Amino acid sequence: MTKIALWGTGSYAERILASLPELENQIKFFVDNNPKRPNTFHGKPVIGPEQLAPHSFDALFISSVFHAEILAQALALGIPGHKILPAAALFFQRHRASLAPDVLERLSAVPWWYHRFEILPGVETPGVCRYKPELLDHQEVRDLTGLRALDIGAWDGPYTLEMTRRGAEVTAFDIQVPTHCGFDTMCKVNGLPTRHICANVYDLLPQQHGTFDLVTFFGVYYHLKNPLGALANINAVLKPGGIVLVEGAILEGAPSADAAWAGKEGFVAAMADVPMACYIKAKYEEEWSNWWVPNLTCLRDWVESSGFEILRSTTMEDSRRGVVVARKISEAPLEHPVLPAACSLPV
Repeated sequence: MTKIALWGTGSYAERILASLPELENQIKFFVDNNPKRPNTFHGKPVIGPEQLAPHSFDALFISSVFHAEILAQALALGIPGHKILPAAALFFQRHRASLAPDVLERLSAVPWWYHRFEILPGVETPGVCRYKPELLDHQEVRDLTGLRALDIGAWDGPYTLEMTRRGAEVTAFDIQVPTHCGFDTMCKVNGLPTRHICANVYDLLPQQHGTFDLVTFFGVYYHLKNPLGALANINAVLKPGGIVLVEGAILEGAPSADAAWAGKEGFVAAMADVPMACYIKAKYEEEWSNWWVPNLTCLRDWVESSGFEILRSTTMEDSRRGVVVARKISEAPLEHPVLPAACSLPV
């Protein structure tokens, strides 16, 4: 029996193990960089990298978003490169009888999958964030034939894939390099000629990136220190009458989502009609990159004040997430007008 070591004890490792329970018989131990790591995980010992030397194993699988850093660390510890593999290589082995060898190799080589979605018929990826088909369940986007769409925060590209299937010419836009996540592989195995722009939404410009009929903005705004600046840029690349779909964390679900908000259900409910956002300088939902978390009223106001007409809005996932569908009706207004003659006035 192959002796396996798994580097990582987070949600990605949980996903791998939940999909392949038989692996637990082959896993001998887990590795974790965190000095506060547990002593055991799924009944097996958890050790630090400095403790690896005396342990024997046939393969070390990396189950972490920090794949590149861990790979470099493992190589520096003297572990042969051929023994170090992405955890996806374990996950996709159950499809080896139904997938062409080159496709299986491509899927298995992705360092880390973020989205969990059906990348090919009957083949789901091991991501930690589920694809949400309900986000595209709107009459405005059911038929996208001949339209140009921009998928901001595309990651592995499940929404890019679905919008392409609906007839759109899709451009993916993300700060993640498409070869460091599953996007490049998603395109190759599906034969998609999709354009990918690796850039920040703060740098989104119509002169450089073009204009679009539809923009999807899922799971991004609360990772930004300036969400209104991002919405202004989205307005600039949307054609008049174009549609934006916005989704993300909202305060309505904070009491059940974040420990700091536990027990504050009454306060959140009482403030529901007040446009309010919480600025998180530490972390919200145990995620260091979360910054602004608005309530739904505030999210609607953000979108409206950026030159859009709200078509509908709702909550989902036990009110942890908000969804807004809006149409561009004007350019994003200025923050404040500048009086041309102000500097020449007499004092």
